[in-house]
Amino acid sequence: FFYGWILTFVSFFFWGGFSYSLTEVIRRYLVISAGAQATNLEIQIVLVSASLASFFGTFILVPFESVRIRSVAQPDFGKNIFDVTKRMITEEGAWSLFSAAPPLLLKEVPFAMAKFSIFTAVTRYLYQTFPAAQEDIQLSLLVSLIGGIFGGAMAAIISNPADATISEMKKSVSDMTPLEAANNVIERGGYPNLMRGLPIRMAFYPLVV
Repeated sequence: FFYGWILTFVSFFFWGGFSYSLTEVIRRYLVISAGAQATNLEIQIVLVSASLASFFGTFILVPFESVRIRSVAQPDFGKNIFDVTKRMITEEGAWSLFSAAPPLLLKEVPFAMAKFSIFTAVTRYLYQTFPAAQEDIQLSLLVSLIGGIFGGAMAAIISNPADATISEMKKSVSDMTPLEAANNVIERGGYPNLMRGLPIRMAFYPLVV
């Protein structure tokens, strides 16, 4: 269950630090630029901030994900993550670490947009419906929890097809393109197969968000 946890920790550490920080920097810049209209444009500002930050953050995440998936799918591929990385670069070229970038972008950008926008919309609605929650720390935390559950669940649904495609691409040595990987997934179980693993992701990502 914990195989590959080191790469998961390292990748989310750097990706999270970069993408969340950049999202906030862009959001604050857009809020200042929008001036008095910032409140009315809150969701649009969140969508733009999240999409731009996740676009750049993807290129930090993708090499870690490529190595992690290979390590889990082929445990004998290398003795440790450094061996796996070295062998992938030697046998497949450095580009192989980034070859999953297109489908990962199709996963991460919609994921971030759904995560932040749904969280913002749900929490704003709850604060408007229950104004007292803004003054009570426990109710405020409950509002954030509910927003995170909805945001994480929707993000998991939207990004699942791209996640299934990435796993298909990187689990073995292959020159498979994202389109070929998606077709393989579909051929094995039809279009519903693109949603495989969704229950686990819908349990995991609400907790993360």
